[in-house]
Amino acid sequence: MALLHALEEIRQEWGLSLMVAYLDHGLRPEAAEEKAFVCKAAVDLGLPFVAGKRDVRALKKERRLPLQEAAREARYSFLVEIARESKADKIALGHTANDQAELVFMRILRGSGTRGLAGIPPKRNEVFIRPLITIWRKDIETFLREKNIPFREDASNRSLHFLRNRIRQELLPELEKYNPRIRQTLVQMADHFRLEEEYWQTLVLEKLPSVVRSQRRGSLSLDIPSLAAFPIPLRLRLFRQAVEEVLGHLRGFGFSHFWAIENLWQNSEPNKRIRLPHGIQVYKSYQALKISLEEEKVVPFEYAVSGPGIVKILESGKKMRFSILEKRGGERAFGDSSRTALLEYDRLHFPLIIRSLHPGDRFQPLGMEGEKKVKDFFIDNKIPLIERRKIPLLFFQGQLLWIAGLRIDHRFRLKPESRQALKVEIL
Repeated sequence: MALLHALEEIRQEWGLSLMVAYLDHGLRPEAAEEKAFVCKAAVDLGLPFVAGKRDVRALKKERRLPLQEAAREARYSFLVEIARESKADKIALGHTANDQAELVFMRILRGSGTRGLAGIPPKRNEVFIRPLITIWRKDIETFLREKNIPFREDASNRSLHFLRNRIRQELLPELEKYNPRIRQTLVQMADHFRLEEEYWQTLVLEKLPSVVRSQRRGSLSLDIPSLAAFPIPLRLRLFRQAVEEVLGHLRGFGFSHFWAIENLWQNSEPNKRIRLPHGIQVYKSYQALKISLEEEKVVPFEYAVSGPGIVKILESGKKMRFSILEKRGGERAFGDSSRTALLEYDRLHFPLIIRSLHPGDRFQPLGMEGEKKVKDFFIDNKIPLIERRKIPLLFFQGQLLWIAGLRIDHRFRLKPESRQALKVEIL
């Protein structure tokens, strides 16, 4: 109410257009009376009013969130929706300096890093603004009394069930015996850490592109050798930024989660994975660290190749083209690349089989005398575990001819006496 009336007082001077939004979280029986109270306040000021209701308990269950976190998510989602519909530029929230002090102390208890200790920002994303964040509650109450502005208090603010309320009503009053200015000290800490975080965030956004190997919706891959060149504090912040870019937020994440990523990439095993909150998976595979929103599932595949032409491998999105060529002027006349295999067709005929890796698959790599397990070949060539089952293998009567894009079998290479070649291309 203080925020509403303060904005109303400066509305003409600042050229503001105001509207009032109220959300019923579906948690308290007195919400209907509060909605009517807020509606009357808006109407008395001649301002538009909009209200909504959300089932926070259902959201809590669906997202597996603490109740207050689910309420916050519902509230912010509602406000953004209303702002978008009404074409509002800003959403003003009524957080105070007391809220700041309580939150900072709560995060101290939880072991937050400097970003958490930076507290509530005065503005976020250029949309959310908090005009009262430097104002103490006692000054707000004085303003309300002097202006004869009625207000109501959320009854749940008195419940000691919530940690924030216990901090407000029990812990901070006790600490004031040791430092009468404990709340002011906490707010000053937040201001200090916010300045540090602004510096770090600028540096992180500058350095992140230099360690990103690839990025798409819901996933991001980081280069481990590039990460290793940075000091630990910067690496931890790069991990945090990478997770935020993949997930869209950092709710439910703490300092320990980013340390877990640090420990993962330094692990001596070439392929390893950890799971983090909200379905985030982090894979270490040789020199890459992949952060993904969903667990990658590789679907086995098998296709028959009945003759020359193009075969689409739906599971991997690849295409392979088959053609038969007469050998003239030596092998090089056909051209060669990692995406092309030239095989001695004199010993082959259709149909051929394209399939994914099976346990026990073996072949004789070009230039070698004996056979080798395909799994060992992948390990020697540092092929990431998640990629191995995506690679097409070409077979003739159970004999592996080509690990697509990597190596042909020595026994099916073109020889001086070969008359025809099977040309297989990855498109």
